[in-house]
Amino acid sequence: MGGGVLPHVFIINPAAGHKNAAVWLEPQIRAAAAGLGLAADTAVVQTCRPGHARELTRRLAAGNRPARVYACGGDGTLNEVLQAAAGCPRLAVGCVPCGSGNDYVRNFGTAEDFLDLRAQLQAEPAPMDALDTTFGYGVGICAAGLDALVAYQIPRFRRLPGCGGTMAYTLSILQVMTTRFGHRVRITLDGRAHTGDYMMAAVCNGRMYGGGYCAAPLARLDDGLLDVVLVRPLSRLQVPGLLARYRKGAHLTPQGEVPPDLRRWITFARAREVRIEVLDGRPIAATVDGECGLVQRIEAKAAPRALSMLLPAAVRARQTAVSIP
Repeated sequence: MGGGVLPHVFIINPAAGHKNAAVWLEPQIRAAAAGLGLAADTAVVQTCRPGHARELTRRLAAGNRPARVYACGGDGTLNEVLQAAAGCPRLAVGCVPCGSGNDYVRNFGTAEDFLDLRAQLQAEPAPMDALDTTFGYGVGICAAGLDALVAYQIPRFRRLPGCGGTMAYTLSILQVMTTRFGHRVRITLDGRAHTGDYMMAAVCNGRMYGGGYCAAPLARLDDGLLDVVLVRPLSRLQVPGLLARYRKGAHLTPQGEVPPDLRRWITFARAREVRIEVLDGRPIAATVDGECGLVQRIEAKAAPRALSMLLPAAVRARQTAVSIP
């Protein structure tokens, strides 16, 4: 990347998604930059290993000039960039969705507006909250339990011959359905603790995760609060029906209430800080924006306005996930 910090830096993850996005994306970036007279102020870099996007962003954060860094990949690439950009006022982060999930952009609609590279280069920054967790920073959702276990196991199936993204996800779900559901946990919300058996817990700064599951349909990215959805264990026959409603966000009403027929299993609350501690001795799978691990304890809190995120004009004109001055 040379010596100086350039105003526009596109970091492309060639391993994101099903095809190498750099093949078509880099020429489009350079054409858009040239059309706006920004060719000399735009750099394009490809990552070559896990964690590389975070390293590149740290170099930008260490500079003394403002810069715009565009994460070109999936939610994992964006997460790496945010790890280094959170709390650095000189960096504004854009997202060019080229992955398989792209849950961050789903907070604002579809991917098309974020793939308009001229609009990206002219985008205005908006302050947003970060999700500060045991795994580091994120922007979307920290999940623990059954859904996180699905994500945790996907890499194992991707190593099988001919097992791509959808097949790996399906096989992981089938595997998880054969395991023991639920953990005995202590959940603390803003200092108030209670103990119970839970199958899933989603601590949400954003609305979407898992490639389109709307865990928190009312969440906002700039309100300083986390939407917390807790799901108690239920039978294997009941899981598909509940997950179908969960995917659509139909487990909550527009008023933020759990429908009467789901109150036996689902609890909804809002908090600024959340702690989940496993009490049964079995590690629980947890994930933050796709970063997974097995833990005995996980903490998450809202970090108000810790991020400066670039939103294209069309998104700003209609978005509802943040407040635009």
